[in-house]
Amino acid sequence: AQLLRLTIGKLSDIGITVLAVTSDVTAHSVQMAKALGILIDGDNMKCTFQHPSSSSQQIAYFFDSCHLLRLIRNAFQNFQSIQFINGTAHWQHLVELVALEEQELSNMERIPGKLANLKNHVLKVNCAAQLFSESVASALECLLSLGLPRFQNCIGTIHFVRLVNNLFDIFNSRNCYGKGLKGPLWPETYSKINHVLIEAKTIFVTLSDTSNNQIIKGKRKLGFLGFLLNAES
Repeated sequence: AQLLRLTIGKLSDIGITVLAVTSDVTAHSVQMAKALGILIDGDNMKCTFQHPSSSSQQIAYFFDSCHLLRLIRNAFQNFQSIQFINGTAHWQHLVELVALEEQELSNMERIPGKLANLKNHVLKVNCAAQLFSESVASALECLLSLGLPRFQNCIGTIHFVRLVNNLFDIFNSRNCYGKGLKGPLWPETYSKINHVLIEAKTIFVTLSDTSNNQIIKGKRKLGFLGFLLNAES
């Protein structure tokens, strides 16, 4: 934290203004964020810290969205089922989707091939992005409409996958020409983006495991709290 403050101060000395800081989501990064004055708590979130060279300026703090996505994937796999106000998301639906894709979905929109070992393999970051994707949500919707018994209670899974995908799109925006939620935060896109962020906050604070333990109070909370911190920033 002290090295970061020193770096920001040196940049200010040569005319470069730092508006925001993005870090990965390791234990050391979380400790650094807290040392800077960032609060990562569902009930008390503080997303900015004091600029070392300007008493009137605050610097926003972000966690890298790819790392947050991986943490949520790991939490989902660990819990197997995640309950929230709109239903329940089941990891098994994703496992069944991969198995079915291998057998019968050759004529439908293909699910990313790297999900083939989903059941027994710890996915890499890029595979986590494929897991929480619009194509997966759409495939589950299609299977639900076809009436396949294994997917008849997958509405909650669809909602959860789509919400996490939308959050990732917002915070993984790369340029001013992006479309939809991948586009920049402009006055004309603010309402749509803000709607997703409000929905995420409303849902994430209600997440629980099958024993009704609140997830954002447990050991696997950081992926969800990280996205809420980014939303505040």
